[in-house]
Amino acid sequence: MSDFQIEESFPTLITPKKHSKFNDVIEELQANKPKIEQLLLKNGALLFRGFPVNTPEQFSHFIETLKLGNFVNYQLGDSPRDKVINKVYTSTETPAAIHLPLHQELSYIKKFPRHIYFFCQIAPKHQGETIIADAREVYKSLKPEFIQCFQEKGLTYVSHYYYKDKLLRTLNRFARSHKSWMEVFETHDKAEVEDICRNNEVSFRWLRSDWIELKQKRPAVMDHPITHETVWFNQAHLFDFNPRLLGLLNYIGAKILYCRPSTSLHEIRFGDDSPIPRHYLYHILDVLDKKTVAYPWQNGDVMVLDNILAMHGRAPFKGKRRILTALTI
Repeated sequence: MSDFQIEESFPTLITPKKHSKFNDVIEELQANKPKIEQLLLKNGALLFRGFPVNTPEQFSHFIETLKLGNFVNYQLGDSPRDKVINKVYTSTETPAAIHLPLHQELSYIKKFPRHIYFFCQIAPKHQGETIIADAREVYKSLKPEFIQCFQEKGLTYVSHYYYKDKLLRTLNRFARSHKSWMEVFETHDKAEVEDICRNNEVSFRWLRSDWIELKQKRPAVMDHPITHETVWFNQAHLFDFNPRLLGLLNYIGAKILYCRPSTSLHEIRFGDDSPIPRHYLYHILDVLDKKTVAYPWQNGDVMVLDNILAMHGRAPFKGKRRILTALTI
């Protein structure tokens, strides 16, 4: 990769040695695709800095050039986000003061994306990093007896999404914390929703007022299909609403809002449907905090993550911030 300067770290920083037009950079990336793939498998995260990427369209073209997989929609994902152009979305649109813990994207569904991409269109002036962590190191840092329990039992994810709920629709104007099933599945057609569930091995049932309940049984740990390294791969810590995750006031508010189990956004259990002790989930959060890497954004940055090897989240921020994202499988 003679056209690029490479600093191997986490993330691996890749910068062009000279200023080039967008089309020239595309050609250089195509010529160096094998090396880029090798670096991504080795380190899990790549940060392209100083490249002439300025628009959502250029971001999409950049991804297409890397040819790491085929674009996929954000179906079955319930983070609040907007579609910008075809297959390109805003990153999670939660209030700026909220810390989003580390996770792998859609790790609770069977057909999860293999890679996730981020593009910094407007860098925040204070914090707002897309925090990352090496999932291999997270796995190694968890208590062995704790890992064994999760490996043996697996996980059951439970979600509930509404159809037309005046209270939630009003709250979402301010916090965008609970999506409708039409937003989650990107369709208003119940038959299409059911087909998507069956194709992804998601158990579903329709509830009163056209709410839907989803259940998915997934492993907590997996081996990378190419490197064969074992990683921590789940969102157990995000599906449990607790004071540490939400903050005390938000936690109390959530307990009041979701007083009926059939309307709770998320619930997590072991695969045998037994409860997961809260201190287990706090242990996960402790390890994630210790393994967090925060790399400040600059306008035009493109970050590429192997969605098995690397976890991501978001630090709180102040001021304007616009990060776009896309997925490939």
